[in-house]
Amino acid sequence: MAFVSKTRGINEEELVGGHTELYSMGYANYVNGESTSNRKQQPLFSFGLISDVQYADIPDGRSFLGVPRYYRHSILVLQRAVQEWNNHQSPNFVINFGDIVDGYCPKDQSLKTVKKIVHEFENFKGPVYHLIGNHCLYNLPRSQLLPLLRIQKDKGHGYYDFSPVPEYRFVVLDGYDISAIGWPKDHPRTLEALRFLQAKNPNEDKNSPTGLVGLERRFLMFNGGIGEEQMKWLDGVLQESTRLKQKVVICCHLPLHPGASSKEALLWNYDEVMSLIHRYNCVKLCIAGHDHKGGYSIDSHGVHHKVLEAALECPPGTDAFGYADVYDDKISLHGTDRMTSIDMYFNSKADL
Repeated sequence: MAFVSKTRGINEEELVGGHTELYSMGYANYVNGESTSNRKQQPLFSFGLISDVQYADIPDGRSFLGVPRYYRHSILVLQRAVQEWNNHQSPNFVINFGDIVDGYCPKDQSLKTVKKIVHEFENFKGPVYHLIGNHCLYNLPRSQLLPLLRIQKDKGHGYYDFSPVPEYRFVVLDGYDISAIGWPKDHPRTLEALRFLQAKNPNEDKNSPTGLVGLERRFLMFNGGIGEEQMKWLDGVLQESTRLKQKVVICCHLPLHPGASSKEALLWNYDEVMSLIHRYNCVKLCIAGHDHKGGYSIDSHGVHHKVLEAALECPPGTDAFGYADVYDDKISLHGTDRMTSIDMYFNSKADL
């Protein structure tokens, strides 16, 4: 794989089999979808989260698996989320985990629709951090999309980091760094992605997993990979976080662990990324979207992986958003309606 870094490889079975070390490496509590957090303890800070709004002013439809999608209703989910965040939950900031507008949005409406959804996020009374997803890139090229999402990065990259408090750092990855969508057709990253897909997926339709077996089913055009430059950047950030004794939350539109996600939704080189992450003890949680049903797992190194349920697939009158309370020893996700609540406790033996 041309775009991955030369970090030590990791056994994919080690990642998939992470549940076996569940209680020795860290653990989570969730009972009937409700968090078992001790609410008397005061969090260091809180943040709101939502994923895969995928709004479009078109009739309801279905995914390729036949799951209903409520394109016009999803903006109402976002509006209710912002209202809750502002009036009741009061998070310090909000993270949007990507795909704010659906790929079926008529292309002559793409710019207006992206601006419309960004405006809804801006009604939140605090900072909003955006991730880019595949549906964002179906609608607008990076050159237009990133400024609208307030992502200021050289060369059109969508990765960055921020520290809301000295004890924590959030690292936002660009899962479509190497991708056949979003970059100009003759861009080196587009050409590299097309060569990669040609080698990995024999189907004429590169979004089809037909004939691909097991974890190979992730080699689809609607996914992407992280390039070598971004891997070097991530390595540097994790080194610095270790030096500063910070705990790290990784945010990526594409899931990074097979135990938390469908195989078809994974980052192309998730194994390389996790191999790098596992060289350090600072990463406690990886959060993703993309796989609309949601999911959760703990890997063999005690890193939690949470995939968020999609706002798009909420029937009218239902919701999928939440907020997370962040403590020194855990992160408690409090989900609304279809978003699962869970307490994620950290490995107390980790040497930061």
